[in-house]
Amino acid sequence: MHNIHQILKKYWGFDTYRSLQEDIIHSVLSGKDTLALLPTGGGKSVCFQVPGIALDGLCLVISPLIALMKDQVANLQKKGIKAAAIFSGLGYRETETLLDNCTYGNYKFLYISPERLATDDFRLRLKNMKISLLVVDEAHCISQWGYDFRPPYLKIAEVREQLPKVPVIALTATATPSVVEDIQTKLLFAQSNVYRKSFIRHNLSYVVRQTINKEQSLLDILTKVPGSAIVYVRNRKRTKSYSDYLNIHGITADYYHAGLSPDERSRKQDNWLNGQKRVICCTNAFGMGIDKPNVRSVVHLDLPDSPEAYFQEAGRGGRDEKKSYAVLLIERADLPTLKEKLHDSYPPLDFIKEVYQQLGSTLRIAYHHGVNESFDFEVGSFSATHQWNPIRVLSALKILEQQEILYMTDGVYSRSQIKVKADKAVLYKFQVEHKSHEPIIKFILRTSEGIFEDYVNFDEQTIASRLKLPLEEVRKQLNTLDQHGIFSYLPRKNKPQIIFLQPRWKREELRLDVDFINARKNDYEQRLKTMENYVTENYTCRTRLLVSYFGEVAASDCGICDVCVARKKSGLQANEFSNIVKLVEDLLRERETAPETLNQQLKLKPENIDTVIDYLLDAGKIKRTEKGTIRWMP
Repeated sequence: MHNIHQILKKYWGFDTYRSLQEDIIHSVLSGKDTLALLPTGGGKSVCFQVPGIALDGLCLVISPLIALMKDQVANLQKKGIKAAAIFSGLGYRETETLLDNCTYGNYKFLYISPERLATDDFRLRLKNMKISLLVVDEAHCISQWGYDFRPPYLKIAEVREQLPKVPVIALTATATPSVVEDIQTKLLFAQSNVYRKSFIRHNLSYVVRQTINKEQSLLDILTKVPGSAIVYVRNRKRTKSYSDYLNIHGITADYYHAGLSPDERSRKQDNWLNGQKRVICCTNAFGMGIDKPNVRSVVHLDLPDSPEAYFQEAGRGGRDEKKSYAVLLIERADLPTLKEKLHDSYPPLDFIKEVYQQLGSTLRIAYHHGVNESFDFEVGSFSATHQWNPIRVLSALKILEQQEILYMTDGVYSRSQIKVKADKAVLYKFQVEHKSHEPIIKFILRTSEGIFEDYVNFDEQTIASRLKLPLEEVRKQLNTLDQHGIFSYLPRKNKPQIIFLQPRWKREELRLDVDFINARKNDYEQRLKTMENYVTENYTCRTRLLVSYFGEVAASDCGICDVCVARKKSGLQANEFSNIVKLVEDLLRERETAPETLNQQLKLKPENIDTVIDYLLDAGKIKRTEKGTIRWMP
């Protein structure tokens, strides 16, 4: 039997596994197909990385997120474990070298996108690889009823036929009961085998607050709750404005979004992780793969569009199992914007087709050509050129992606890489005959260990600074050395890419599955309604509301959310408290009323009604008017 405890101690430094991790690992090592349903921060990566190390051969990991792939590969490499990632945007030569390494070089992990897995070239390569384990990360993407459906995931079943004796482990943090069943069916599980950790977070207090001033409310929260915090907003520009606001008021903060350069993102992330900045104001681009245990509060200033997204983002608080808060701030205008989200996320078919046609023209792809070609692409500039809302453009591209017409990657950042191509005799002769190139050649050889065997990362700016040369001159010389066959030079990239999965069609040739689009739209609408219910429900435990969506029936109220805390303060029983809240809400929704009139109408103990009114005032659900009445806040 593999000593999984020695592996855990050697590479992770832990003596014991977290809840369910060991059971999941034993299931995988016994050759069983396994679905691990673990909430954010539940330690999913250990569940496949430990067996990947223990088993003889290469662990093939399918992941949809380039940033997450690269982060996990970097962490494995720091532990001295051979790992690689192949994704759209890498050059042909670099890809071939990595595939050779994984076939013949004793590598333990290969991360690839589902799109790469579906290609004929990779399938041919796969025949020569000794695959020990097939890992499907973010497995909810395989279900068309999952909140982030990715059609290429459906091709994984074909690969299983090519690897009949290789077990599969699928992992996800968010899946409803129907999606759990769908994952196992689509991945051809021999039998149902699910390890499910409770979605209930006993240390995380969920809070919904109505407000008329989100900036002030945010400041109040961060003043009352000390410690590290994440503040989520939907708009990139507002990440900076909120960060500036907090800094002005004495709270160290920074901002983060996908539009920043990789170096900026890394620096900001590190400053927050090590405590130099207390708060990070960010879009949902932040957080994937981040494991900071002592986050005391996660504040959402905009309403997420699905329970899955909210649960995952809020769940980044309190991973050290100490008391933490997940707060959603709501203004009057927030709920009407849900209809706009539905419209923007599922634009008219004519708009989708127009985006497709203009995309082909912008990228200069001839009709019936372009299949499997990759193009640098930036949504912002494309949308601005056509005066389109970038959110609607992104939605149109996502629908085209779900129809398997094209595929769009997130920002591909790869450092510049270089490898010696010529043998040593040719290299020496070239230096003698081309003295102008000698300084760069010598510097690279001196500072790049392993450059004769493999590609190594390097930085052109460092060479320019050390050799006192203009940066463009360095790049020019490197291109010349590449052309002469001395070095193989792969310049860095930092742009999203579009890959056409089908030839470019004329408008009348483009076929869209309207029934599928409408079904997805209806499903999305239900998610929005669930989120609306979450923030407008005033008398049911927040935790119970949230986990019930994922099919978990909580045995009792959590006792720490805003609703539960208010009920406990009132001294009322749960059903009594809920009933009074509901009665007050129904009356005030009809018309504003004086408190004493409420007492007369409800004919309940005045002190109980007063307790409920105090709770609703604190929660921002009702407001006192200048006339002395109270009214419901829509």
